[in-house]
Amino acid sequence: MTLRLYPIYLALLSVPELSIAANNAVWNCEQGPNGQWSCLNQDTPEAPPQPGKDAAGAQQRTVEPTPAQNSAETKPLPQAPGSHAVPEAPGSEPAAPVAAAPISPKQALEQALPKKLHARIGERQKPVVEEKPPAKQAASKAGQIPGWTCKGGEENANWNCNLVGQDPKGEAQVVADTTPASYWFNPTYSLEQERAFQTLRGEFQVDPWLNCGNWSAKKNQATMQTSADRENASTDVIADSSEVFDGEILNFAGNVDLKRADQHLLADKASYDTVAQTLDAQGNIVYSETALAIASDTVSLSLNKDEARMRNAQFIVAEAPLRGSAQTMYRDSAALSRYNEATFTSCPPGNQDWIAHASRIKINRETGKGSAKNAWLEFKGVPVLYTPYISFPTDGRRTTGLLAPTWATTQRNGFDFSAPVYLNIAPNIDDTITPRFMEKRGQMLRNKFRYLTETSYGYLGTEILPHDQIKDKSRYSATFRDVTQFTPHLSSHTNLNYVSDKEYFNDLNNALGFQTNRFLTSTAFLNYDRSDLSFATGIQHYQSVDKTIANTGVPYDILPRVSLNYDHDFENLPVTIALHNQYSHFFHNDLINGQRFNIAPSLSLPLETSAGFFIPKITGQYTQYSLSNQTNASQPDSVSRTLPIFSVDSGVNFERDMLIGNSSYVHTFEPRAFYLYIPRKDQSDIPIFDTAAYDTNYYSLFRENSFSGLDRIQDANQITLAASSRFIDSATGLEPLKISVGQILYFQDRTVNLPGIPVQTSSTSNFVGELAGQLTRNLSYTTGAQWDPEANGIARGLAMLKYRNQPDQILDLGYRYRRNTPNDQSTLSQTTISQTDMSFRWPLAAGWYGLGRWQYSFNFDKTTESFIGIEKETCCWRLRLIGRRYINGARTGDILAPDAKPENAVFVQLELKGLTSFGDSVDAFLQRNLNGYHPASYFED
Repeated sequence: MTLRLYPIYLALLSVPELSIAANNAVWNCEQGPNGQWSCLNQDTPEAPPQPGKDAAGAQQRTVEPTPAQNSAETKPLPQAPGSHAVPEAPGSEPAAPVAAAPISPKQALEQALPKKLHARIGERQKPVVEEKPPAKQAASKAGQIPGWTCKGGEENANWNCNLVGQDPKGEAQVVADTTPASYWFNPTYSLEQERAFQTLRGEFQVDPWLNCGNWSAKKNQATMQTSADRENASTDVIADSSEVFDGEILNFAGNVDLKRADQHLLADKASYDTVAQTLDAQGNIVYSETALAIASDTVSLSLNKDEARMRNAQFIVAEAPLRGSAQTMYRDSAALSRYNEATFTSCPPGNQDWIAHASRIKINRETGKGSAKNAWLEFKGVPVLYTPYISFPTDGRRTTGLLAPTWATTQRNGFDFSAPVYLNIAPNIDDTITPRFMEKRGQMLRNKFRYLTETSYGYLGTEILPHDQIKDKSRYSATFRDVTQFTPHLSSHTNLNYVSDKEYFNDLNNALGFQTNRFLTSTAFLNYDRSDLSFATGIQHYQSVDKTIANTGVPYDILPRVSLNYDHDFENLPVTIALHNQYSHFFHNDLINGQRFNIAPSLSLPLETSAGFFIPKITGQYTQYSLSNQTNASQPDSVSRTLPIFSVDSGVNFERDMLIGNSSYVHTFEPRAFYLYIPRKDQSDIPIFDTAAYDTNYYSLFRENSFSGLDRIQDANQITLAASSRFIDSATGLEPLKISVGQILYFQDRTVNLPGIPVQTSSTSNFVGELAGQLTRNLSYTTGAQWDPEANGIARGLAMLKYRNQPDQILDLGYRYRRNTPNDQSTLSQTTISQTDMSFRWPLAAGWYGLGRWQYSFNFDKTTESFIGIEKETCCWRLRLIGRRYINGARTGDILAPDAKPENAVFVQLELKGLTSFGDSVDAFLQRNLNGYHPASYFED
């Protein structure tokens, strides 16, 4: 029998009211040889009670099963509206039945059912009510499995079989679970439950655990059906038979199958009380929708009260994905639900690596909060965490509570443990308090206060160690960060930092995040930007966090700096004008102070086409200094400098198609010439506030000034001659080969240098050559070298091979060399560098990955940085174990200093997907130290 209902909400959904108006009349129907049905009205008001009458006296109306080939058997059906029974006189014989027009069972049943309830009965269909299979008999002997057990005897001998319990008579039987000898490894879900989870898994159009073992794979986002979609959709119900009691109770029995929109219900039996608005289902119940699937023994819904109860329920939430079970599930209202003896995990069916248990769980969807009693967690069958009570958020809303603790072990601090506490103060304000214990140093307290408004966001962080047991003093730090957008064009950026001493980060940061910079910077800037105009003002302060740096080596504070820049291009003219203005006040306790004002108007005439470009440019540089706190009596208090700068940048692009073997390539040749003229000006009386020499590479050959900052403007009469050539694969777009070479030819000596640097007299710069390419989608290389004609040797060298098949396969092999040379100011007074660098993330076996990095210095014949680790990713957990050996003081220039001795650290992180992570987060560390590594969020978009 196939019924068509409108609209019903099942399981955890509300059910709209159904208007029921069934007629109590009964029809006597016969099916002829040709399949045509004939029905007669047999409503008899004074008829005696029938055997189907219930205890309350209600008459049961039943649609009886009809054999396919027997047309003589009658089928009582409700009387159609509009028909009338003929009354009988008292004591008289029953009147002959009044013949009615032939009517099909479908029409009769549709007339008797509610207005929104329609029926469709297939001709000659024989509905059969399937009885519930008998319960599995208990084994007659303890420890034995019901059913037949047979053993093979000797050759040509008969089977030796024994029967335990009821004879299954050849029917398929569920294999009973065997109990492991050890309690710790007893699986939470039985084999029968795992099969039920597999059934629920098949209810989804897309497997919720598809590609779940690959943390970088895109996750499937289910498209939820709205209430309106479901209310407007029709509902199909298929069942072996149906019954109607007094027009109020609808019963469906045998293979009940209900479908509406994305909702699907399977059950052995289902009953709907139209007056009490209750729906009950029993036996092998499976309910599913777009993102949810539930299996249960019994389901009871009170539709008008929005209440529900399920027993022995199992569920899958596809969005997470999560699966779990509960002895009983209660829905007290649309927002409140309770679970008894509940478990859940993010592991796919068949995998029980971790399971969370709780004797009681309450979830309030209105407040977004949940709580659990007697909650405990097991991993690989071993309990690892227990709490008598815990509260947790059920959605994206924040809630006050404990966060996952972190721990590590380092040589410097010993065992290091932190347990953060989160405080949700307001929807836009929160605070995280983190007590920290270091075995060798003592107790520390961290606090991070965050805020968010319509125009700004930021945080205030503080740390205090009242008594460092190693240093025998108190230590502390503070940081404040804020970003405010006042208007679409006006914004501010603040980043203020302070620590109590120079060794704070090296001592108190863990080994995954120790300070790599020698100075701690604090800045605060106000910015205004429009299409052509920009304005910025702010301050900048430096604090030394390297004990090897003297006070005079700390950079100048800028209190303040003001910049006003204007750049404009004319649409119909090849003219670009610019005006860059800057005022800076430099302050230092131990050095000369000064105020610097610089104005730099410029005019360029860019002539550019696809075949080449020619860009002449002239710039005027005027700089005025006002000096104070003189350290040299002969130093003037006021210095000014005026310099014109003239440059011409030009290049041509040649291109042709060519064949190499059977492959087609585009070959380009791009010569370039850059001329620069700046007259000589003595600048030795100008202090160095924020200026340094640029590093030398191919692109530095085309700079107008070889110095960063404005305290030095180089004198120049030179031309750069360079060229690039590329081969581009026409089929793939890859560039397997790119060659770039160039050199500066000097027409005069360079007399403007940094203090202590002699006059540069060479007629040429280093000859720079670079070779790079992408051989395949995954494999690329970069090489480069600089030949010093003065020293007649290699000044720079670089070789790097990169393999990227992200995220699983990352491999970098490299070598770097840099030598002091008088032809390059950026290398003077620096240590020669000669080091190798290798990093990788590579699959090993059985889902395990190896990752690590090794930097080795040939200068000191020592490893300066190394770490090695393993990582495994499954559908429900991720484990990372990293061991690190590092030298904190390698950047000091004295790698053999006592404070530069290698240190060792070990870090473990276990992430239970859908729950939390334990241990120290290593994502940020791997992003900094493993080139090409990205966190999982990088691959989600």
